[in-house]
Amino acid sequence: MVRTDETSADGFTARVAEEVAAMSYADLPPLVITRARHVLLDWLGAAMAGSVEPVGRIAQGIAAETGSRPVATIIGTQLRTSPREAAMANAMAAHALDFDDSSFWMDGHPSAAVVSAAVALGEALRSTTGQAVAAIVAGLQGQARIALATGPSAYENGFHGTGIYGTFGAAGACAHLLGLDVNGFERSYTLAATQAAGLRRTFGTMSKHLNAANAASGGMLAAQLAAKGFTAPTDGIEGRQGFVWTHSTTFDPSRPQAVMGDRLAIESVLFKRHASCHGTHSTINGVAQLRAAHAFTENDIAGVRLFVPDKVTDICCISDPVSGLEGKFSVRHAASIALAGLDTGPAGFTDASVHDARLVALRQLVTVCPEVDRQLTAPTRVEITLHNGHVLEAEVDAYQPTQDSELGAEWEALKSKFISLASPVIGTSAARDVVGGIERLDPDRTIGQLLNLE
Repeated sequence: MVRTDETSADGFTARVAEEVAAMSYADLPPLVITRARHVLLDWLGAAMAGSVEPVGRIAQGIAAETGSRPVATIIGTQLRTSPREAAMANAMAAHALDFDDSSFWMDGHPSAAVVSAAVALGEALRSTTGQAVAAIVAGLQGQARIALATGPSAYENGFHGTGIYGTFGAAGACAHLLGLDVNGFERSYTLAATQAAGLRRTFGTMSKHLNAANAASGGMLAAQLAAKGFTAPTDGIEGRQGFVWTHSTTFDPSRPQAVMGDRLAIESVLFKRHASCHGTHSTINGVAQLRAAHAFTENDIAGVRLFVPDKVTDICCISDPVSGLEGKFSVRHAASIALAGLDTGPAGFTDASVHDARLVALRQLVTVCPEVDRQLTAPTRVEITLHNGHVLEAEVDAYQPTQDSELGAEWEALKSKFISLASPVIGTSAARDVVGGIERLDPDRTIGQLLNLE
């Protein structure tokens, strides 16, 4: 990107604001509403399961200390607090297990911040489900547009997409719920830009979850301030000394349209089957495919090589994790779980699992082989050598969003995932009630009623 005064005249912030402000529930195609059901259910399941994790409990305690007006629910508890505090705690919980959705259009987890903010503010405002869904779809759209225009340099230089772009997404969703005009959206995005932060250095620790929490609460604050007339430039993304000036060397305002075309950002959302960094999923799927096809045992394995994109080494290649959180960012640990045929849900990534002698022994058989010419979103090539000399290979792409024709099967998988995550927290009967409500998705019910928060 050439940094000159001309960037301030580009009008990128205005174009995103205009598009996002104009979105409405009535204009959403049925399949987009179907995808919104999936996003809501997956976010809520992740938040409920995360609410009983240590990081979730810490966030709840801080949120409850404020003594704010109790108008928004902290998921998984009977506690109620202010919308911003609830958004903070719920985003922290939703991201706690790294089991929440992801999208390569925004280099991170799209729903942790956006849905946490929209649900908390929507509950406080008694917004209808239709209004909340439209706000979520709109928030995701602005988030993706801004992320794609910013380009890869921000992530490559250490910024975490969930933290920086999530702030814009939450701001857009909340501005939508507050009914702001285009100028209000522009100021919301600038106020989000001045708060957008979050570092990849935090991966493998609780501080990664703070990125999502700050994005949810900061984005909401941006919209609330704009709604009160708080002044801000209207070109905070592309303007001189603005967001892309400080965060990017690859800004290209034409990139979003080139990538997205007529698709909405919600169509890029990927739902996780494994409770770990998405960069480990191709490895897990490749190992599982080979185990199913060749029925080898652990004792048959002489060695395993994982041919990964070179850029993955800074994301999910912790060699010998010492905690469950680090295990989520260890492709070697992920491979060991898959080689053992064990559960790759939350139980596979605990403090105990990374020290399990059986998994440690398997991990020692795994060698990570970075390849410079392998694209970041390319599948890992899994190569398993057996003691009999046979070499087994697989490459399974874990980065393709669900096609429209596969949405029915995806819903069934997400229902099972939700029941398994929510039942220990609220009971199986209540979990099934929530599934039924989201499946019917009455747009006229309040969002609090839909999610059994009232």
